Amino acid sequence: MRKKISVKKLVEALEDNCKIRGDTERKILTPAPIDKAQADSLSFCSRKGDEAKEMIKASRAGVIICSSGIKLARSDYQDRTLIQVANPRLAFIRLLQKFFAAAPQYGIHPSAVISPRAKIARRVYIGPYTCIGECEIGEGTIIHGNIHIFSRTRIGKNVTVFPGVVIGGDGYGFERNEENKLEKFPQIGGVIIEDDVEIGSNTTVDRGALGDTIIGEGTKIDNLCHIGHNVVIGRRCLITAMAMISGSTKIGDYSYIAPSASLINKIEIGKNVMVGMGAVVTGSVPDNMVVVGVPAKPLRENVRSK
Repeated sequence: MRKKISVKKLVEALEDNCKIRGDTERKILTPAPIDKAQADSLSFCSRKGDEAKEMIKASRAGVIICSSGIKLARSDYQDRTLIQVANPRLAFIRLLQKFFAAAPQYGIHPSAVISPRAKIARRVYIGPYTCIGECEIGEGTIIHGNIHIFSRTRIGKNVTVFPGVVIGGDGYGFERNEENKLEKFPQIGGVIIEDDVEIGSNTTVDRGALGDTIIGEGTKIDNLCHIGHNVVIGRRCLITAMAMISGSTKIGDYSYIAPSASLINKIEIGKNVMVGMGAVVTGSVPDNMVVVGVPAKPLRENVRSK
């Protein structure tokens, strides 16, 4: 049976400037959405102002993490305990990770097929019916079931790959000959996936034609994405569902590619760029831009700075 956690322990775990309103001895048992929470639940509210107050009043959650910018009277939260922080969602995520997320289990499922020449770290999980060629896989990496990873793939530490992913398959390259037939360009490059990357279900990452396809450290790729050959994605990017990144495209650090966006081949996307939902990007985009539409055009400049 799960043990109840006190507000004091929650606050200690956050290691942040928190303001507590209400009973510090209150205990919670489980996390829950704010509109479905019960008295023994921990929840969060990212809204501000009067909207936040109404959500907190309407919720039955025993403990709610909310913004430090909200000015509250006792009547706004009554018998609830509030933990006010700068970023409620981030604080909630950190508590989920510490107290509620399952610890990873390492090992290799007996149905997995692995090349004898593969170099696999000791603390790795490889799930059922996964096939791994002559690859390198780093410590703490989790490779779920029904995945195919071709040879010439290097995967770093603490990477997570979800079911149905194919890494290192052939990129799409053909040339018409004198008889108008298509001759295949041999795909002899590899794939490099750096530390702390996550790749969602049924995504494909093609190997390079001559060089390598590279996924930068900390980047998170959603389900059903296509990463073409020789693509280079920078650090800590977000590539969301059904995005299509064509071959030899480069994406700078911290950029965001929205769902169903399509990027033509051989363009460069700068750092801190946001590509809008369903956008079709046909040319390079400089740093700190938002582009939207078909074809994609700038919405505004200087979105963020690092």
